[in-house]
Amino acid sequence: MLIITTGISGCGRKEYLALLEKFAKSHKKMVKIYNVGQMIFEQAEKIGITLTTENILNANPHVLNSLRSAVFEIILSSLKKDVKTYDAVFINIHAFFLWKKIFTKAYDRFYPAQFNADAFVTFIDDAKDMKKRLDKRPQWKPERLTIEEILLWQNIEVEVTSSWADMNLRPFYVIPSKQPLSGLYRLIFCPEQEPVYISMPITHLQEKKMQSRVDKFIEELNRYFIVFDPRIVELGSGPAVVKIDKKRRKNPVFYTQVVNRDLYWFVKQSKKVIAFFPKVVSSPGVINELREAHETNKTVWVVHPGGEGSPFITYFCDKVFNNEKEFFSFLKKNYKPFKDHFQLP
Repeated sequence: MLIITTGISGCGRKEYLALLEKFAKSHKKMVKIYNVGQMIFEQAEKIGITLTTENILNANPHVLNSLRSAVFEIILSSLKKDVKTYDAVFINIHAFFLWKKIFTKAYDRFYPAQFNADAFVTFIDDAKDMKKRLDKRPQWKPERLTIEEILLWQNIEVEVTSSWADMNLRPFYVIPSKQPLSGLYRLIFCPEQEPVYISMPITHLQEKKMQSRVDKFIEELNRYFIVFDPRIVELGSGPAVVKIDKKRRKNPVFYTQVVNRDLYWFVKQSKKVIAFFPKVVSSPGVINELREAHETNKTVWVVHPGGEGSPFITYFCDKVFNNEKEFFSFLKKNYKPFKDHFQLP
């Protein structure tokens, strides 16, 4: 299987793929990763062109395009052998850069189609975390990227990669770099396992006890489905204590990006949407996610105390459950848990 992966600088994509390679090997799967950026430096050194990590994006665009094309030709020459030798091959590239406050294309239009990839993936992360990483790097520190710029850059990276997938009629996934490794592993090697999106109240359900119930719910749900949890992007994995930064509450770009991400990236790539209410509470976000899923013909389940709620909750779903116990009893009767339930690293 051949997968093209993208992600903006500082999102953690290279680190994630390196860990995934080790994780796959522990499950007797062989993975090969082409990090195109690193290969460009190697190709430049080979032919006597000086490039530095701090200033590579200052290089003449024609020189960079030529180096990138040479690297892609090297990859193409090996792909037939690679796909026979390895269980999965990743070509890790950028779609765009944001340099000197200008969005710059980082790909050659000829090659995405030539690779004939089986799937496309864009890695994303919390903009605040990415800013911290970028501000420490000699290459990016002088750029002084803002949270807003990082979010917009990430948005372009996702939409461009999604367009490649659409044009090649291939699946596309947005993967948080804090997503457990088993999630992407199962998407690739266990295609029979369905990806689902877990929707839950966040803004008005910040009690640690309630979020702990959500964590336990997701842990059990992960035995049956590949789960996309929106909290991972802002909060990281593990027990969640939801707290929205006051500064980001006032940031319209942050808010619009959150809505766009959850509705049009995570819900879109999921087969099912499962809404879990630990207690009765208002959640405009959940209502909108239920409607989006319902109107795009996805299976929608709601776990709501007492099985009752606003008609705008029950209208946009296929089945309502009174509590977690009733829901998981239904799953046990109708779905088989994965034989190989991966413990998340």
